Amino acid sequence: MATSTETYTNVTLKSPVMSVKVFMPTFGDFSKESDFYQGSRFEHGSMIGDIMFGDNRKVYGRGLWRTPHDPTWPESGVGLASEFGCGDTGDTCIGKGDITNGVLGYDTAKNGEPFLKIGVGALIKGSCPDCAGDDAQVYNFNSPYKFYRTPKWSVLPSPGANEISFVSEESLGDYGYRIQKTVRLDGNVLTVRTLLSNAGKKQFTTPWYSHHFFSGDDVPLGPGYSLDLGLSEFGLKSQTAVFKQPGLGAWSGDMNEYVDVVAAKDGSISMNIKKPILDGVRLKANFLDENMPTLTDGSFTIRAPNGIAVFERIPELQTQSRNPFIYAYNVYIEKGTLSPEPMLLLYLQPGETTSWTQHLKFSALDKNGSTSFLSMISNRALQPLHSGSFSTMFLIVACISMIISLYARIANPRRHRGHYTQISDHVVECSERERILVV
Repeated sequence: MATSTETYTNVTLKSPVMSVKVFMPTFGDFSKESDFYQGSRFEHGSMIGDIMFGDNRKVYGRGLWRTPHDPTWPESGVGLASEFGCGDTGDTCIGKGDITNGVLGYDTAKNGEPFLKIGVGALIKGSCPDCAGDDAQVYNFNSPYKFYRTPKWSVLPSPGANEISFVSEESLGDYGYRIQKTVRLDGNVLTVRTLLSNAGKKQFTTPWYSHHFFSGDDVPLGPGYSLDLGLSEFGLKSQTAVFKQPGLGAWSGDMNEYVDVVAAKDGSISMNIKKPILDGVRLKANFLDENMPTLTDGSFTIRAPNGIAVFERIPELQTQSRNPFIYAYNVYIEKGTLSPEPMLLLYLQPGETTSWTQHLKFSALDKNGSTSFLSMISNRALQPLHSGSFSTMFLIVACISMIISLYARIANPRRHRGHYTQISDHVVECSERERILVV
């Protein structure tokens, strides 16, 4: 783990095969120019991006999205930037019960009084540029609000150089929350664990999602970008429309014009960008909503033209607790991002804590779009064993097994539920680094 000296304060987590920048939340006065994100929309502890794989290939970079960068603009996130809320106007979200749009105490606050935005801090109601006239009482998630006070963040002790944790706690009247983020890098696997506690006297229910500002080597969206959604056999029916376009005819273009969307018989969905996404074009599709039962773990596999693939899942979505559980599954596209957005719904009584983990596996692809052979071999197979002859035999058996498996996939190209580029999770020794990164 190393602290960078560039303009924005960050910590770089490193492994033998990749590196990840974690842009630090504000610790003190907002006047510091080194604070990457000071906006009122995204969670301040979720600015994770500029991910380098093999030193020369980048994903989740900063070169395309909302440039030049303005730390105070609500949309100026990076990489895995996340938001508590449903990404829409209004202080509540559609659904059963009282679902807040990531804000606490907004409905009872008067203009000029504070309210809480989870993961952001205390904001002043009516202080945004769009909060005027008839819209003075409406919560505008994408308009910059003034802060009532500086958010309080602190760094927690970490067990090693490949992990960092920080925490923030805010309270206002009967409402309060405590959020803790832990970012960890092991080999080609990045995990981001979030713990959210209700530190107030009233319960609240809110959605949460990671925006995933994804691009490869800052290449604009076009052919070569693709996305598989892990919705196979999880509530989608053959007679159901593949997706809805909520902004079509208003602010959104037609997804079908730019993207080939294919639904297989098992309900799995593949998206391939078929033409360049032009400046000003915005596309949004809803694949699930709160009324469609599903057991999906919110997984997806996303690929960039530079040969990097990322597989993400949220394991807690398949536990029996049902908190959190899936609320919606959206995809947002602009010239600068391909954004899969599985959305969670969180129920928290006073004193209750819930947690979830983003589990991301990174891999290089060969020219045919398959995961490179050596990157699929577990770390144990790469480590030396006590017996030289046994080690040799073990590697021979492993190689033969992999060849048979790959041949079976080539010979039988039918699509199945598990075909989502399941990228292996392993720590890689430095001596094996170059072989694993070969494409």
